[in-house]
Amino acid sequence: MARAHGKSVSDLAGKPVATGSAAAGLRIRLIGLPEEVLAGAEALAEVFDLVEVSLAYPCRGASLNVRAYVQVRLKSPEK
Repeated sequence: MARAHGKSVSDLAGKPVATGSAAAGLRIRLIGLPEEVLAGAEALAEVFDLVEVSLAYPCRGASLNVRAYVQVRLKSPEK
């Protein structure tokens, strides 16, 4: 799997950040080049609490793109 900035999407995969029900929150599919998908997941982590990040799966055909699935929740207000 391609890496960007020393990380891959799979480095984030399966590392729950927020607590609660696995079915709670938004589910987002990211599609793009591996470094774009990683950047997208990192950008989402700044706005949302990451609940789950899937592995990056290759897109079908002769595409260089991958897809990853991210489950997020709204960040809790900081106290």
